Amino acid sequence: MHRSSDIQDQPLYTAAACRAIDAQAMAADSAGGMGLTGAQLMQRAAQFALDTLLSLSPQLPGLSILCGKGNNGGDGYWVAVLAKRLGIPVQLIALAPKEELRGDARDACEQAIAAGMSIEDPGADFRYPVIVDALLGTGGQGAPRPGYAQAITRINETQAFVLSLDLPSGLNADTGAAQLAVQADATVSFIARNVGLFTGRGPALCGQRFFSDLGVAAAYAQQHPHVPLRHWRAGLMPKVPADTYKHQRGHVVIVGGCKGMGGAVILAAQSALCSGAGLVSVATDAANIAGLQARVPEAMWIDPLVAEGGRSLASVLATAGIVVLGPGLGRGPWAAKVMDAVAAYQGPMLVDADGLYWLAKYQHKYQHKYQQQGAVFAPQPLFLTPHTGEAATLLGTSVAEVAADPFAAVAAMASNYQARCLLKGPGSIFGDADAVSVCGHGNPGMATAGMGDVLAGLAASLIVQQPQNRSAGFDAGVLLHSAAADRASLELGQRGLTASAVIPSIGALLHEAQTC
Repeated sequence: MHRSSDIQDQPLYTAAACRAIDAQAMAADSAGGMGLTGAQLMQRAAQFALDTLLSLSPQLPGLSILCGKGNNGGDGYWVAVLAKRLGIPVQLIALAPKEELRGDARDACEQAIAAGMSIEDPGADFRYPVIVDALLGTGGQGAPRPGYAQAITRINETQAFVLSLDLPSGLNADTGAAQLAVQADATVSFIARNVGLFTGRGPALCGQRFFSDLGVAAAYAQQHPHVPLRHWRAGLMPKVPADTYKHQRGHVVIVGGCKGMGGAVILAAQSALCSGAGLVSVATDAANIAGLQARVPEAMWIDPLVAEGGRSLASVLATAGIVVLGPGLGRGPWAAKVMDAVAAYQGPMLVDADGLYWLAKYQHKYQHKYQQQGAVFAPQPLFLTPHTGEAATLLGTSVAEVAADPFAAVAAMASNYQARCLLKGPGSIFGDADAVSVCGHGNPGMATAGMGDVLAGLAASLIVQQPQNRSAGFDAGVLLHSAAADRASLELGQRGLTASAVIPSIGALLHEAQTC
């Protein structure tokens, strides 16, 4: 296994940026380009696609290639030409007649016809167990049009191995959204990586990802805005000084755990402690105290609604380096009283789970209530970690709207709540109103109870250990959490992965970082 510090961040580009990069590469030398032609790029893309197929299945029994009317279809026609030269049987199915094609795509179609191949209608039965999807590529937006929708459905109903060119047809190259899209077993992309392959529906739809720059210099892509695909690495957290002491490593206060939901605060406390927080206090329902002391004896505790022995929630909050609000908080009367007790806190706060519900529901209530006392419920800096449903609640919109443009959703949450945000899901998106990144780690095994509680405790711990750059600490927590889940899944598998099982991998990765 590679050390996490070996993995490099990668730039991801929108479809428009990719088109601009292509155009620059095809510009004349005198204009700063490489002088490549569209036909040359198509042939290189087709050769890489065919080489990829041969590496996956050296004895290809034959290809059924579905071509659309754009340049993605042109790539498909060139795959057919190159495959026929190798003696591989090819079936060509066209979604548009040659007369509707333009430019390089039409030339590629004519090359296939000149090579002796006939072109079949969209309704033709697939003859071969390997399908090449060259229907839409990066040009698809929204629901596929009739004809294309039927072709995508037919592909998905087969048992064939499917290779998509550029990206699975129907997948939005910029957002990872998809209403109806090809379910590919492998996807080959070219020149620059599209954002949509790495977030939203992309990771589930594209199968194995393969990439070639087709000989186009990286400098052309570097001139364009991009979204970073980020990875955990050693340099994201400072090393612990030899003369440090617990108060220097920060105090995390976790508020939540209504009766019957104490496990959430226990997981958050364990995660915070194992990732280096100097002190952890848990404000939770008294029914959870015995379990907390048994599982996390290092954590201090307090009943948030009862002051005893000179300790109250207010006194604990006064010493907090950061507050985690929400794990197991619930939505009942107890939680409402806890929110009233926390509302005057003005320091750093990370809000997760039911804390997000209360933040959305009562933000204006608290502002009105405490303004009269010279205070506003506006902890700063603020960090939010919703999944898609919670993001919809925060924004007062639907889950479908959030999923359709998750990047816009993150920017809107960050702006509306003056916060740094994480939108959890495949290819999690995190950042603020000015810039966002995509998390390069994560696996389906993380879709299980308690995983968000582990993240909340971990992210708060890394934030409080980097008070000079809390945003960097938050980002490091996001990346480390998913990297630890990937590491744990190598030993346990994804299906049996639990939130508790991820915590030891957090410590292991931090140990590697400290010793690098």
